[in-house]
Amino acid sequence: MSQSLLITVRFHENRYHGQQDGFDESFGWPPSPARLFQALVSGAAQGAQLRSEDQRALRWMEKLDPPRIAAPAIRRGQSVRIFVPNNDIDAVGGDPAYVSKIRVGKQWRPCFFDIHEPILYVWDFESGAEEASQICNIAERLYQLGRTIDIAWAEGQILNREQARKTLEICSSAIRKPQGGGTTAVPHSGTLDSLITRHRHKLKRLETVVENRKARQLFSQPPRASFGLTGYDTPAQWLHFELRTRSGSFAPRPLDSAASLITGLRNAAADRLGEALPNKKALFERIIIGRGAGSADLDQRIRLLPIPSIGTRHTDPSIRRIAIEIPANCPVRIDDLQWAFTGVQPFDPDTGRVWPGCLASTEDARMADRFMQRCKLFRSITPVAMPAAPRRRLGENCEEKRGAERYREERTAVAAVIQSLRHTGIRIRPTDILVQRESFQQRGVRAEKFAKGSRFSKHTLWHAEIRFAESIAGPLVIGDGRFCGLGLFEPIAEHIDIVTFRLGATRINTRQDQEALIRYLRRALMSLARNNAGQVGRLFSGHEPNGAPARSTNVHEHVFLAVDDSGEGGKINRLVVAAPWICDRQSKERIINRRLFNQVTGNLKELRAGYLGRFDNLVATPVEDGDPLIGPSRCWISKSPYVATRNLKKREDIASIIKADVITECARRSLPKPTEIEILTSTAGPHGGLPTAKIKIQFAVAVRGPFMLGRNSHAGGGLFHTLQGCQ
Repeated sequence: MSQSLLITVRFHENRYHGQQDGFDESFGWPPSPARLFQALVSGAAQGAQLRSEDQRALRWMEKLDPPRIAAPAIRRGQSVRIFVPNNDIDAVGGDPAYVSKIRVGKQWRPCFFDIHEPILYVWDFESGAEEASQICNIAERLYQLGRTIDIAWAEGQILNREQARKTLEICSSAIRKPQGGGTTAVPHSGTLDSLITRHRHKLKRLETVVENRKARQLFSQPPRASFGLTGYDTPAQWLHFELRTRSGSFAPRPLDSAASLITGLRNAAADRLGEALPNKKALFERIIIGRGAGSADLDQRIRLLPIPSIGTRHTDPSIRRIAIEIPANCPVRIDDLQWAFTGVQPFDPDTGRVWPGCLASTEDARMADRFMQRCKLFRSITPVAMPAAPRRRLGENCEEKRGAERYREERTAVAAVIQSLRHTGIRIRPTDILVQRESFQQRGVRAEKFAKGSRFSKHTLWHAEIRFAESIAGPLVIGDGRFCGLGLFEPIAEHIDIVTFRLGATRINTRQDQEALIRYLRRALMSLARNNAGQVGRLFSGHEPNGAPARSTNVHEHVFLAVDDSGEGGKINRLVVAAPWICDRQSKERIINRRLFNQVTGNLKELRAGYLGRFDNLVATPVEDGDPLIGPSRCWISKSPYVATRNLKKREDIASIIKADVITECARRSLPKPTEIEILTSTAGPHGGLPTAKIKIQFAVAVRGPFMLGRNSHAGGGLFHTLQGCQ
C-alpha cells in the first residue's frame, strides 16, 4: 500500500544557525535530510547504545528515496564573528590561564523565519509500516536540529499519498522536490553504520602510547559519516494575468507605459492586502513595493513583468499581459497574492487617472513562456535603467556631440550592463554587448520615452543586446528598474541552419572534382549520422527506409550540399551544408532533425576525399548575414549551373523553358516570384536532355538566401550568390 511518512519539525526560536549543509550555501536552509537523520539518531540513542528496534527502523529509513520538504521563507541575518577558545590547550603548555591566547574566530550568521510555520519532511514508501511507526516514536525524542543552540522538537505521522499531497498543498511554505544530481546531503544505505563508527572512534580520539618508556598522547581524526548527495528543485512560482475589459476583450497599454503600469498595479495590490491584514502591512510594502527593503530582501521580493506581444517584426508590442514571479523564499502566500492582484485596475500613480481594463487571472502562459526560453542572445524590449553620467543633449551650446563623447557614454553603459548582470546574480560573463538608444524591434520604442511616469532619468535608460558564451534561461531582467517593469529582454533564438567548412588552399577546379568532393562529404555525414542499429535517416541519406530515393512528396527533406569559392578569386575553398527547411520553405522543421543536424555537422572534423586528399581540422561555421550565400539581396547570380527539372521537347526554346522552370521552382520552395530572369549562358543535350544555364535572378524586394535550386540542387547544382551592387 502506498503511504507517506511525515515528520513535522518546530523550533523553539525563530532563528536557525546551521551552515554549509543544504540548499543555501550560506545558511543551510532548510536543514538537509542528513541533518534530520543525525538528529533522529542522537535523540534515539541511550548513551552510546541504540535499541535494536530503533536501529531496524533507522536502517529502513536510510534506504528510502529523498523526501519532499516544505520550509518557511527565511530572511538573512547579519554576520557576526565570535571568538571562542580553540580545543588546543597543549599549544600554551597545558595552562588554562592562557586559554585566551588560543581563541579562534567563528562566523555566525543566522536566518530568521516565521516560528509558527513548521518544516515538513515527507517520504513515500510501499512497505515498512511497522518501521515507519517506530520512526514516529523516535521523532518524539528529537531535541535539537542544526547547531547546539537550535532547540527543536518533532512529531511523526503516517498518511496515505492523497493526505500527504493535500498537506503539502495547504502548506504556505515553498515545496522542494528532489531531482538528483546536487549537493544536498541525504542518508543512504550504510549511513547509520557510519555514524555509529564515527561515534565509537570519537570516544578514542586521544590515545596514550608508550615508546622508549615515555608516554605520549596521539590524536586521531574519526572517520567522516557517509551520506549521499541529491539536488532539490526550488523554482519560482508564477501568476499570470491579462488586461481585459468588462466585455472580455484585451485592454492593451502602450509599451512605453511599462514603468507607470507596474508601479500602479503593485501599489494597489499592496494597499488591498494591507487593508485586509493590517498587522502585516509593513511586510506587504517591503515585499511587493520594495518600501523599506534592503539587500537581505532581494531574494524575497516579488517581481511584476509587463509581457508585451512578440512574434514577427510586425507584431504590435503593446502590453496585454502581466506575469508575477514569486520566489521560493517569498513570505507572502501565493493565494493571498492571487487575490490581491485579481481585478486590480491599472492607473497612473502620478495623476491617479484610472486606465481602461483590469487584471484577469489566466492559465494561458504561452506569451510569457517566450521570455523564459534558454538562449545565448538577448535584446531588450524595455530599456535597462543603469547608473550613468547625464548625457549632454544635441544642440547644447550650439554644438553637436562628438564621436569621442558618444564613445565614452557607450563604454560607460556597457560597464553598467556588466555590473547589472552581476547584481542580478548572473555569473556568466557576456561575450558581446551592444548599447543604443534606439529599439532593436521594428515597432519598439526609444529608450528615452520610458522615463515618463518612472523615477528614472532619461539619461540612464539604454537598450542593450547581450550575447553570452553559454545559454542561460530567461526571463532576463536586469538594471535598477527590474522591479518596475524595465530591463526586460527578449530571447533571440539563433538557429544554425546552414554551415560551411573551410578547406584552405585546394586544386579542385573541374566539375568532376567538385561532384566527387560532394559525394565524399555526403558519405562522411552519413557515417556520423548512423544510429545504434547502423541505419541513416532520410535527413542525411536522402533515401527512404527501404532504400528507395526520397521522392514521395514535392517537399525536400534531406540536406543540400555544395562547394563554394566564397567570392574569393574563384577557388573552391569551402563546403556548404544546408538544412532542408532553410532551402525549401515548405519543408517542415522538426526539433529532432534540428538536433541531429547540429550534432552531425558539429562532429565533422576531418574529410577523407580519396584521390582529392584529406582535409583535417574542419570546423562548422554558421553563415552570417552579409555572406554571399545569405544576402539578403534583390539580385542573385548562379555560381554553379542551374539544371532544369525537366527535359526539352521538340521545338521548345531553351531560354523560355529555363525561365518557366525557375519560376516554378521558386513557387515550390515558397520563394517570391522573380521579376526578371536573365539567361547568361545555356546548353542542352543532343535530344534536349538536362537543360543547363547560368542565370541571374532579380526580385522586387530583398530576399534572404540560401538559393540552391534545380534538379541537382542537393549535389551542388543551382547554387546562387548575391550580386554585388544590387541591393
